[in-house]
Amino acid sequence: MEPGGPQREPASVRAMFDSLAGRYDLLNSFLSGGRDAHWRRRAAQASGLQPGGTALDVACGSGRLAAELKRRAGGGVVVGIDFSRRMLQIAQDSARGPVYARSDALALPFPDDSFDAVTVAFGLRNFVRPGAALAEMLRVIRPGARALVLEFVQPRPGLLGALYRTYLRHGLPRVGGAISGQAHAYRYLSQTVDSYHSPAELVALARAAGWSEVTIELLTLGTVGLLVGHKLQRQLS
Repeated sequence: MEPGGPQREPASVRAMFDSLAGRYDLLNSFLSGGRDAHWRRRAAQASGLQPGGTALDVACGSGRLAAELKRRAGGGVVVGIDFSRRMLQIAQDSARGPVYARSDALALPFPDDSFDAVTVAFGLRNFVRPGAALAEMLRVIRPGARALVLEFVQPRPGLLGALYRTYLRHGLPRVGGAISGQAHAYRYLSQTVDSYHSPAELVALARAAGWSEVTIELLTLGTVGLLVGHKLQRQLS
């Protein structure tokens, strides 16, 4: 847990997402002004995934990013994993093409060098040990492949950052709570965004986990970061 930040105890977070699952996508679209679909398309594009390729989406939720990856992979295999049974049920019911399974992001049940790309969208800040999750993501991709994180980033200084922080602290919990009936969940979500890493801190976290050639692209007035890194090619002896 971050000092002074929201609790990220796994069982509590899992129960929260189970309770939000039915309206999660609707609320995401509403609260982001419809930009969430654009963010996921951009992440799928940045994955470099080719037709016939394989990809893993970690903390896949209802499967929206996994579905975007599947569109790019065509006949390839896309796997989505999550620890929320209710979220996975919604993903499986959508019949969008990926394969879904319940799993822990900190101990991925796949061999080394299994995938051509690995992603996580808006899940990293919910992990107790995000650095360990980033290291696991790197482990399961092939040398030269890409790992990506799509995540909200800490509001920047200045007028826009102040307005965004006001929205996070007051607008998001009230509107999300009113629509979902889960006010505590949206207080948690607003706190995890407001207290989370800056873009530079996310880059440093990925590098510490072994990612190479790490870059971050800021989207929608700098409120969302698309972090991209690679697994080094093995040197021939």
